[in-house]
Amino acid sequence: MLDLLLRHIKSDVTLEGFGTRQRELLLLLLEHKDGLTIDDLVTSLGITRTAISQHLAVLERDGYVEKGSLLKTLGRPVSTYIVTNKGRDLLPKQYSWFSELLVESLKDVGSERLTQYLQKMARRVAQQLKPRMAGKTSEEQITELAKILTELSYQANADTTDTQSGRPAIIATNCVYHNVAAKHPEVCEFDLALMSELLDRQVEHAECMVRSENVCRFRFHPIEKT
Repeated sequence: MLDLLLRHIKSDVTLEGFGTRQRELLLLLLEHKDGLTIDDLVTSLGITRTAISQHLAVLERDGYVEKGSLLKTLGRPVSTYIVTNKGRDLLPKQYSWFSELLVESLKDVGSERLTQYLQKMARRVAQQLKPRMAGKTSEEQITELAKILTELSYQANADTTDTQSGRPAIIATNCVYHNVAAKHPEVCEFDLALMSELLDRQVEHAECMVRSENVCRFRFHPIEKT
C-alpha cells in the first residue's frame, strides 16, 4: 500500500489521453504479455508497418512500451514489444473499492488500532517525501506540501495566511477517498499525520468535505520553539 501511494505521485495520464490506434496497440500488448512483433501488430490492427513503427517509437520514447525478447526466424531475429509498468498503470484501477475493503478488514481490530496503523503508514510515506522539504522556509514547505497533495489528486492550494484564523493553511477541493472516509472517518488521520510529519507541526482539520463542508481546510499551528 505504501508503494501504491508513492507511485501515485506522478502525472495524471490515462489511456483515454491517447489516439485510437495507440490505445488499440497498447491493449493488444496488454493481452499478449509475452510480446508481439511489428508484423503481429500489422496483422491485428490492419495498418501499415510504417504507422505501427511510428506509434511504437512514440510509446517507447515515453516509457509505455519497450523491446522484449528476440524471436528466432529463418532470417534475422525479430524484436517483440511489451508493455512496461508505466503502460499498465494507464488502465483504470479500482483503488477506491480495494481501499474500502482494506479499511473494513483493518477496522476489525478496533477504531483506535486502525487510527494508529494509518498514522504509522503516513509517517512512513512522509519519510520518503522529507527530502522535498529540505532547505525550505516554513512558507515554502507549506507550498511544497500543497504541491505534493495535488500530485496525489487532492487539488490543494496553500494559503500562507488563512483569513479565518491568521494561521497558514492548505485548502483541498478534492477528497481522494471520500466514500471510504464517509464510512470510516479514521481515514482522515492519514492526511493529518502525513502533514504533521512533513512540517513538524500540529495540524487542525478545520473543515472537511466528509462533514458536508465545501473543502478540506487544514490549519497549521505555530512551530514549537525548543
